[in-house]
Order: sequence, then structure tokens, then C-alpha cells
Amino acid sequence: MRLLISAGAVAATLVAAAGCSASADKDKSGDAAGFDAARKGVVNASTATGGTLRLGGTSDCDSWDPAATYNGFCWNMQRLMTRTLVASPGYGDPARTMKAGELVPDLATGLGESNADKTVWKYKLRTGLKFSSGAAITSADIKYGFQRMWATDVISGGPAGYFLCLLDTCDAEGNPAYKGPYKDKNGGLRRIETPDTQTITFKLTSSFADFDYLMALPATAPVPKADDSGGTYTRKVTASGPFVMSEYTPGQSVTWTRNPQWSQDTDEVRKPKVDKITLTLLSNPDDLDARLKNGSLDLAAGGGVQPTFQSEILSSTSLKANADNPVSGFVGLFAIFPTAPSLDNVHCRRAIAYALDKRDLLVQSGGSFGGDFAATLLPPAVPGHDSKANAYPSGADWTGDLDKAKQELSECGKPDGFDTVMAYTNSGSDPQIFASVQAALKRVGIQVTGKQQDESVYYGSYIGAPANVKQQQLGIAAIGWAPDYPSGNGFLSLLVDGARIQDEGTTNFVSVNDDVLNGLIKRAGTAPLAEQAGIFQELDKQTMERAIYIPYFYQKFLLYRNPRVTNVDLRADLGSYDLVNLGVSDGK
Repeated sequence: MRLLISAGAVAATLVAAAGCSASADKDKSGDAAGFDAARKGVVNASTATGGTLRLGGTSDCDSWDPAATYNGFCWNMQRLMTRTLVASPGYGDPARTMKAGELVPDLATGLGESNADKTVWKYKLRTGLKFSSGAAITSADIKYGFQRMWATDVISGGPAGYFLCLLDTCDAEGNPAYKGPYKDKNGGLRRIETPDTQTITFKLTSSFADFDYLMALPATAPVPKADDSGGTYTRKVTASGPFVMSEYTPGQSVTWTRNPQWSQDTDEVRKPKVDKITLTLLSNPDDLDARLKNGSLDLAAGGGVQPTFQSEILSSTSLKANADNPVSGFVGLFAIFPTAPSLDNVHCRRAIAYALDKRDLLVQSGGSFGGDFAATLLPPAVPGHDSKANAYPSGADWTGDLDKAKQELSECGKPDGFDTVMAYTNSGSDPQIFASVQAALKRVGIQVTGKQQDESVYYGSYIGAPANVKQQQLGIAAIGWAPDYPSGNGFLSLLVDGARIQDEGTTNFVSVNDDVLNGLIKRAGTAPLAEQAGIFQELDKQTMERAIYIPYFYQKFLLYRNPRVTNVDLRADLGSYDLVNLGVSDGK
């Protein structure tokens, strides 16, 4: 139900996930140039068509099946070949200035029409829509795409958790009654109605104001029942977008060619320029960087470059002119468990917040090109982010405010400090993150010992199990967190909603069940999107006041682009280039 990795892996990962393109500062001239130019405007704006866009990557997608993929860069790649009812805007248009969290109609004629309590959502499909097979795209195909998500024994790994109990009756353990179209061939999902070929209505089990955001996830793409091959659909996806997967060798390469059935007249999101797109998969990331540098590849599909090439880029005027450094949606933060000894007092928790050395934490996380200092939980891409908020100022140099930390220790009755335990993973720079926290807190008498855990079980059965947190006497845990979609509900609610506390796999790691926080989440459940930013800004403020989660950095990527690539722009929801709208200047 979220994209989640360790705090250290956040710094090390090259996978572009939800992010920010500083869209409010976009230059509408359409002719931005130089370092970080794609954050300011469209680079090499052009209407020229033809040629091949050459992408590189170090790993295959978890799945090319839209229902089964959950990898950030794969969601971006899905825009090449699949469409959804609504979508993030099409980038590469110098006339547009994108807003954080913006959605636009895609297959639908407009955003969803809902009732007052946000439990019923209705969409109308555009006319003239076709699959790559030539068959018309109907509301029944949309519904069938949804039905496949319930076949969790055949299709797994995607964001089905958002939908299963929202559109079906679940038992006390969260198991839906419907088992998917392969076991139930006579229908199912009566909460999704298709009264005609152009209309689809969703009747939810509870209020959900963010439903349009869910309709932009690749898992909601239409699938024609006649073409569905179940678990092997990943090898031959029937396209609804402008490109068809024409060749696929797992783990080696993918080729997309233009879909002759796709019509620009029906698509306001995508304005493709090239005839073909290739993805070459390389096991060695330094080999990928070398090909980017020599021009045989145009872009890395998955995001940033390796440290060696990063150093070359930053020391070379010519290379740096073709690089961008966007802020992603990943936030490095610490959970402070209020059930731990001493930390049941808010002032002891606030002492930790003031004593952290965020400058050193940023160094351990990749330096200024690897991230920005974070003072709020909501990242810049999410509506409700307050760039002026800072509940626990860390001094002018971000190394901590030790006087304030000592004052808070006195107020919590521990003037000489206390002992606590920190959990962290064996992944990425997490060990260095732990060492930084340990050294910083020691300055005010807080003695921290560490417990390292394998990342494969860290979030589920270790810090995600309240009983284990108590048994291990954990006081602090390092976390890497990102939204699946740019909304406070998709990011912050998961962390503090009292209804999400469960025995194992909880996302409310600190087991907070607070009337004020729960009330704000409930308000957001039915509020119009225009009002949600204010609600989640208040939720962020209230959460920070309780000092149960302390952020320290917003991750950034260093991206490199071949000078021949045109219409280069950064997607506000992914912190990476909008691949579907790119072109090439030489037509090759």
C-alpha cells in the first residue's frame, strides 16, 4: 500500500519514485538550458517527429502487467503503452505550468463525479478509444482490468491493497469475498457498474476523497478479457497508449513501436514524438553510465547516475549542462516510539529532534546533490507541504540546537539524558545513518545502541509489529517513506491513522491513536481536493508537535540526458523525465 524502503536505501537507490519538479517555477518560454534546466522549463522544445529514444536500465520491471507492477520507474514506463481514466498531466508542453498533485482526464472525459460523502464515483469514457488490437475500449474493459487485481494468487505485487476492501466486502482479517475472474467466471465486483459501454460507476465501501488519484495508478488500465493470459500477460500487454511492446527478452531488452490504433485526438496527456523506444538492460550500472556519457544511450529509465559519473558531471561544465537534480518524493525520517522508556514523555522525544545533526545526516545520504534538508513530513510534491514550517530548528548550520535539546531533557525530567535503542536495516547507508544519530545524541547525554535487521523483514515483522517493537525496547527507527500518489492521504495518513494499527505489517509504526490526528484524517476523507492541502498541512503540524516522526532529508536524484533529446521535462509526480513525450533532434 506504499512505496517503502529503508532510510539508507533512499540515499542509494537509483529508482525514480514519486517526486517534485519545482513546477511552480517553470519557465514558459520552452527553451530552458543548462544545469537543472528541466526543473525550470522544457529543454530543447521541438515539434520534430521520428527516430528512436534509447533508454538504459540496470533491472527489468517487476512486471510489465499494469496490475502487477509496483516499481516507480515501471509506472513511468506504463505511460508508453497503457492509459487510465485520469492521469498526471502530459509534460513537455512549454505553455503549461504544473501544480503539485495535479490530475487531468485521460480515458475519461473529466475527473470523477462523486456524491457528497465521496462513496460513489462516476466516469464517462471518451469516444473513439481503441486497443492496439483494433477493438474498441469500453467500460467493461475498465472493469475487467479491476477484476484481475482480485486474483491475488495469479497476479501479485501491485497496489491491489488500495482496492480490495474498498470495492468488495472483506472479512475481519481483510480478505475480500471475490476471488478474481479466473476463479469466478460469472462476474463479481457488483460495486463496479457498467450500465453502457461509455459509463462506469464505482460504489465504495467507505468515503475516499482521493479516488481520482487511485484512478491514475497503472493497475486501473483497461484489459480486454479476450487477450488476458493471466500470469503471462506481462509478456504481451495489449496497448491502449501510443506505443506497443513489440519485442521483449526478459532481463535483456524491450522495444516499443508506435500503436497504429492510438489517436492523438483522444489523448490530451501524451504527445509522443519518436517512432520507437528501446530499453537496454545492463547488469553493471557503471556500464550504463559509460554509455550515457558516450551518447550510445539517451537516458537512464530508472533515474540517477552512480557516484563516479556523478563526480565527473559535477566537475565538467559540458556534462553538467545536460544534467538535472530534482527533489524526489522520498523522505528520510525517524519514528520515535512513544511506548519506549523515557520516550513516553513528549519532551524527551523533542530533545531527540533538536539534537539531531541534519547536516551530517545529509552527508551520509549523498550530500547536497543527494538531498535537501527536511523540516516537514510532507515532501514538496505533495499538496500541503509548507516550505516555511520548521517545528524543531537545527540551528543556522543544521547541526542541531543543543541548548534547546538540553532544555527539553530538563522538562522531561532527564537532564543528564537517557538510554534508548535504534533500529535500522543492513541496506544502503543505514549503518552510517545510525552512527550519525548515535554521535549527535551523545552530545546531550542520550546514549543510543543499535539493532540492525535485514530489510526484507524490517518493515513488516520488525518495526511493523507493535509487540516486537515493545519486546525489542525500540525507541527510534530509521525509515524511508514515499507516497504512491501525491496526496497527504497517500503519504501521511498511513503513518498516523489509528485505524491502521495492526499486529504485523502496520504502517502506523508508532501506534499513535490520537483523536486530533484521526479527526483530521476523517475530514480529509470527504473534503474536496481543493481543501485537502490545508487539512494535511495541519495534520503535518500536529504530527510534528507530537514528535513521533522526525524528518531529516528529502531525497534528490542527479539525472543525465543526451543533448539530442528534445521536449525534456520533469514529471511532478515522479521526479524523473516524462518519457512518453520525449523526442530526438536527429530523427535517428
